[in-house]
Amino acid sequence: MIKIPRRFTKKKCRNPRGFTMRSSCALYKDCFGGGASETYKGTAYIDMNGITGKVYFSSRNKSCNVKYSIGGLSDGHHGFHIHRCGDLTKGCIGGCDHFNPTNSIHGGRHIKNRHAGDLGNINSKDGIAKGSFNVSDISCDPASLYSIVGRMIIVHQDRDDLGKGGNEESLKTGNAGKRVACAVIGRSD
Repeated sequence: MIKIPRRFTKKKCRNPRGFTMRSSCALYKDCFGGGASETYKGTAYIDMNGITGKVYFSSRNKSCNVKYSIGGLSDGHHGFHIHRCGDLTKGCIGGCDHFNPTNSIHGGRHIKNRHAGDLGNINSKDGIAKGSFNVSDISCDPASLYSIVGRMIIVHQDRDDLGKGGNEESLKTGNAGKRVACAVIGRSD
């Protein structure tokens, strides 16, 4: 009898089983490769109340790049949030509250203890808000606790005070005011 060494690879699984040991380098259903991570993408198209634009999401690991171009907004800062629900039957009201899987308080995107959906403010100049930023703790991977796919992106009328307004509403919504435009975030290739 001859002993042949077996090469095992650790593959991180999306399901609750955690790690599995496999005897080849092939990827298996519901598993990621050992050190590599997948990129997931999402898109939202806004077209309401004279406000139009696109928001692109690209996530890898626990970081997500958000790129936006939105026209028709009044000049100045506008609260920019991901809300928990993606129901457009009642307009932007169907978005429910901010996406908050960790039951945190409201804050800005650079604060560790915040709603996952708190993206801070976007700035409109000459009727156009355009830019990009990175944010942690949101993902376009539908299997993630932090998945934003099927949720709603909302642009608010006023500036988000990032939880520093000194009142109870500031710790919930940032006093960002009326919801002026929204769209459901869909998964994209």
